[in-house]
Amino acid sequence: MKPMPTLLMFAALLSLSIHSQAASFNCAKAKSYSEKEVCDSKQLSKLDEDLDKVFKKVLATTSDKASLKTEQADWLKEREACSDKSCITDVYQSRIEELNTQLENVSDSRIASDSVSLGWYKALAKPNLVVRLTPSVTGEKMGNVPVDGKVNVIATTGKADSIGGREGQWVKIQWQGKEGYVFSAFISKLSSNSESSTRKPSKSTSKTLSGKIAAYECGDNCYLTIKDSQGTEHSGLCTASACDKWNENAEMPSSFIGKKVKITVGRGKQVDGAGNIMGEMDAFDKIEMLN
Repeated sequence: MKPMPTLLMFAALLSLSIHSQAASFNCAKAKSYSEKEVCDSKQLSKLDEDLDKVFKKVLATTSDKASLKTEQADWLKEREACSDKSCITDVYQSRIEELNTQLENVSDSRIASDSVSLGWYKALAKPNLVVRLTPSVTGEKMGNVPVDGKVNVIATTGKADSIGGREGQWVKIQWQGKEGYVFSAFISKLSSNSESSTRKPSKSTSKTLSGKIAAYECGDNCYLTIKDSQGTEHSGLCTASACDKWNENAEMPSSFIGKKVKITVGRGKQVDGAGNIMGEMDAFDKIEMLN
């Protein structure tokens, strides 16, 4: 057997060197099938490098590093379970997409934290935005604002926090004639007060909802909360004829808590204490008692 020409040997060694350095880990120590595939494939090696870069960016910005590392360890187990290149490619692309989404969410919430201004906002938290007596997750709960419900931010506290992986700050609001605090990452600024006050309810087909009455609260508006069979809470303006007496007294008899009901859900206008229309949200137009 003739010895390999020097030039060809050099090219082979160079190729091996490039492959061993392309991945985010040391290919000389690759043992598993997936590790060897990553080292042998330029495409997979590039995906591995991309994943390593975005993972480090998310790790540097997240407040819950332990959870992120646990997620990554679980992902590695998923990659190691692959038995072909197509599977490895899919798990890499999926994880990169997940991490990029996390990075975008952190960026968006930081922008929200830095740019909170005064004015009217709508609640984004589902099913409800919690209003607290003090600017803290341990603060006494004052009540819930249904998703799309409107609150008036009257002051910023500058007190930064992180809830559920979302960055933001606590802001002071006026709601139902009271003042309290909500977390800025769970509210969204309305484009303008005039737009929210003149917007007409959208035309939508009524839907029905079954469950048990969980709560009733009144302020500038009166809200009923229903918990369905899955344990999910749904809140809406209490506009049904059954609500008339409750709304007049701003109180529902406690005997109705836990009652099974069937609700017809439409859309209604939410107003402030002066009668100005703030926007629209779900309204419970008809309540049928089932027991």
